[in-house]
Amino acid sequence: MERSPAQSFKQLTISVGKLPASLAQEQARSRYAADRARLLLGCYRKGDANDPNTYVAAIAAMLARYPEEVITVVTHPMSGLPTQCNWLPTVKEVYDACEAEMRPIQQRAARENRIKEQLLAREEADRATRPTLGQLKAKYGENWGLSVDARVEDDRKADSRQAMERVRREY
Repeated sequence: MERSPAQSFKQLTISVGKLPASLAQEQARSRYAADRARLLLGCYRKGDANDPNTYVAAIAAMLARYPEEVITVVTHPMSGLPTQCNWLPTVKEVYDACEAEMRPIQQRAARENRIKEQLLAREEADRATRPTLGQLKAKYGENWGLSVDARVEDDRKADSRQAMERVRREY
């Protein structure tokens, strides 16, 4: 039984629901980047790009390399590149703006990693130098190095009884 040419080809596109999570997220970010690139470039007068489709695709591809928060800041009409460039930004200018927005994010992540490493190192150092319960008992004995004199204890109890009696009499 022979199949027709149309039946022998597999479908080349798949739905986003069937994609692995990371690939689906990447496609969603690419769509978001393309939308934001249109917004960014729509903030300018008609441009003189040699090939407008290639230009928009290049800007969108550059934006898609960054997290959504960076894309949003760079393309925001009130605070992003439209307020910094008089003419259509080059791909390099978009790259520079994205990198400038990424620096604080990378510095924050590096700082958080250093803090985690320091805390782990401190915990390990504490565990290494801290004596065990058995070692403490061997060193200090069952009473942890404290001697309890029965007479002192009886005197303390008597003093507290007398104080309680005084309080009862006064009230």
